[in-house]
Amino acid sequence: MKLNNKNDKEEMHPMLPSGEWDGFYCYNHNPEQHKMQIDLNFKNTVITGSGVDDVAPFTWKGKYDLDKFKIFMTKTYHSHRVFYAGNVDENGIWGTWKISFESYNFPKELSEILFDAFKEDCNGGFHIWPKKQNAASNKKSASKEKESERLKKLFVEIAK
Repeated sequence: MKLNNKNDKEEMHPMLPSGEWDGFYCYNHNPEQHKMQIDLNFKNTVITGSGVDDVAPFTWKGKYDLDKFKIFMTKTYHSHRVFYAGNVDENGIWGTWKISFESYNFPKELSEILFDAFKEDCNGGFHIWPKKQNAASNKKSASKEKESERLKKLFVEIAK
């Protein structure tokens, strides 16, 4: 029998629910939103997950700090990595991203030249948020159904 250890639990902070997230990223030179669908897991200050966007499928790995409400993640595609830094608030996670050519193991000088040449396409902003849970909408729906039934009964009684 495995004991339920604190270290085995997923994050319980309401701003970081493990599960499905939606969001987008933008390039600094263009406000067009590029949609992302993501599955994230928050556990013991570690973020893991996967997703898909208009580039390709990817994986996430990173860290979060609930004292400072900050995150640092790496989005890894088959071909390259993108580094994310962001803030956590009641609206999700938002911040900036940057492609680092250093992740390709190029010499530092070549990485700097490439970044300068392609900097328009190598950084931008992002915003991700947890998908709405059906529990809230199910509660509202059940509440409306109960109210509707109550009103029907009341009208039947009045009609008698």
